[in-house]
Amino acid sequence: MLKPSFEQIANTEKESSLKSLMLDLPSFEPFWHYHPEYELTYIIRGSGKRIVGDNIESFREGDLVLLGSNLPHSWNSEKSLNDAETSKAVVFQFRSKLIPDASSGFPEFEGIHNLLQLAQRGVSFHNQHSTATGKNLIKLFKASDFEKLTGFWLILNQLSKLRGYDLLASESYLPSLNKYNMERINAIFVYVAKHFAENISISTAARLTHLTDSSFCRFFKSVTGQSFTEYLNAIRISHFCKLLSEHPETSIPQLAYQSGFNSTTHYNRIFQQIKGCTPSDFRKQFLKMIET
Repeated sequence: MLKPSFEQIANTEKESSLKSLMLDLPSFEPFWHYHPEYELTYIIRGSGKRIVGDNIESFREGDLVLLGSNLPHSWNSEKSLNDAETSKAVVFQFRSKLIPDASSGFPEFEGIHNLLQLAQRGVSFHNQHSTATGKNLIKLFKASDFEKLTGFWLILNQLSKLRGYDLLASESYLPSLNKYNMERINAIFVYVAKHFAENISISTAARLTHLTDSSFCRFFKSVTGQSFTEYLNAIRISHFCKLLSEHPETSIPQLAYQSGFNSTTHYNRIFQQIKGCTPSDFRKQFLKMIET
């Protein structure tokens, strides 16, 4: 069973019970980990794959996610042809004790506690809500400790009243919180992030984990909810879409080859499975969108 790495959140803000970070990096490197703190993350810039428990989805600018305590997760950036492009996010981390207990005379916080229960599966808020909240989080990052705390309570209270959200990890997901195998999954994520455009076989991935091919397939599926092939194809299709947005004039076969697909027939079939349309239709929709 895959086991993520425990991350110790350093207390660099001795006077504050709410830790805030502004991440501005060349990319979000694959790092499958967990920590006892809850985490609210807003993506200011960047795109890639977000992995929360057994859920794998794309993320991009405007992504707003609340993660529960000890919920394994990773943000994996996509490669870009623009070397100057970076990934940026504002992150707030906190323990449950930051929120006054509703059963101890603070009923005003009951809605927030209900939200924190949902966060044990990970909560992704819909874009119509995330943009305004994200802007408030960026402003809050620069506030004084007391203003930051009270402002953060208000944001959590607003989020607790929303109905536009998706739960990420499956209801039956039970993370195995042990450091023993964390190097295995991180080795896979890092390798795929660097080599997805190459020919990667299941045997190659299995060797990274020191497992047989069949054991590796069971191992990967039990954690991500997808087969390794499905995960690899999702990464490649996501990269194709990013290349298309940067170079819409480039031919589809060339973009597919740069994304790791050597067969046009295979690529078209996988693209339709994931996106629900042909690559040509997708490009037409994209060009129409940028022209309006």
